[in-house]
Amino acid sequence: MHPDAWDWTPYRAPRGRFDPLSGRFRVRYAANRPTAAARERFPERALTATDGDLWLVALDGLPAALHLTRQATLDALGLDDRVSTGRLDVDRRLAPDPLLATCGQLADRLSDWWDGRPPPLVYRTRTMPAEGRSLAFGLHCGYRVRSARPLRQATALHAWLVLQAGFTVPEAWLGS
Repeated sequence: MHPDAWDWTPYRAPRGRFDPLSGRFRVRYAANRPTAAARERFPERALTATDGDLWLVALDGLPAALHLTRQATLDALGLDDRVSTGRLDVDRRLAPDPLLATCGQLADRLSDWWDGRPPPLVYRTRTMPAEGRSLAFGLHCGYRVRSARPLRQATALHAWLVLQAGFTVPEAWLGS
């Protein structure tokens, strides 16, 4: 949906890496490049016609963020790089992943430390850890939308995904 219609209602239970365990606020996720966003959202590297209803949104002007990509920050928080790129090999049907629980606890603590207005979190992507960066941000982080369009209309992205990143997209999206 268009960012003007984004719903900031919190989830009752965490869905994403830095969703708060408390369910007090909603977190959205972005990436520093379209390929990183596509690899994170579509790990099977295939988009369907239904995915065309999703929106590609470019953000601009984010305020200072807490960078979990810096070793000094990780050390100060008592974390390691798995907070960005890994998950522990546990059967989540039997027990919650303690690493994801740590990420949710961090989101709650940041919200407490910043009086309900936590800074965005920058972390390394799982699929492109050397160059991809992801962003977890909340309603009050001060983002601005540079552009927004339905994914089916992002033809330049489609060409890139097909030619360079090995994704499949519906032929109708490629046009002539």
